[in-house]
Amino acid sequence: MRKGIAFSLGLQAFVALTLALLSLLAGPVAAYSSLAGSVAVFLPGLLFTLLVTGKIGGDSAAFLRTAVVAEFAKLGLTAVLCTVVFLGIEPLAPGYFFLGLVGIVVAGRIGMTRVFRE
Repeated sequence: MRKGIAFSLGLQAFVALTLALLSLLAGPVAAYSSLAGSVAVFLPGLLFTLLVTGKIGGDSAAFLRTAVVAEFAKLGLTAVLCTVVFLGIEPLAPGYFFLGLVGIVVAGRIGMTRVFRE
């Protein structure tokens, strides 16, 4: 399972860098906006993964409790990071920001198919 999780995180990192490089064709603002969107969703997902994987295979009540807390932490951190990006980065290309954000979410879902095949 851990190999599949590592694959999923690696795929997300690869997609983030690929989208940023492709967005560079539209200009540097598009590239860093895409990267900011990717980071805004990748970091909370990484935090969730680190918190939850430590509880896999143990007590199911502890796992569920950790998963719920980690999910709320992920949502909160995502909201904070998106707010920081939109208020703190000038100029920002919102379309490219959301391109990076959605790209990482989709890559995460594709990567998770590998986790569940193990």
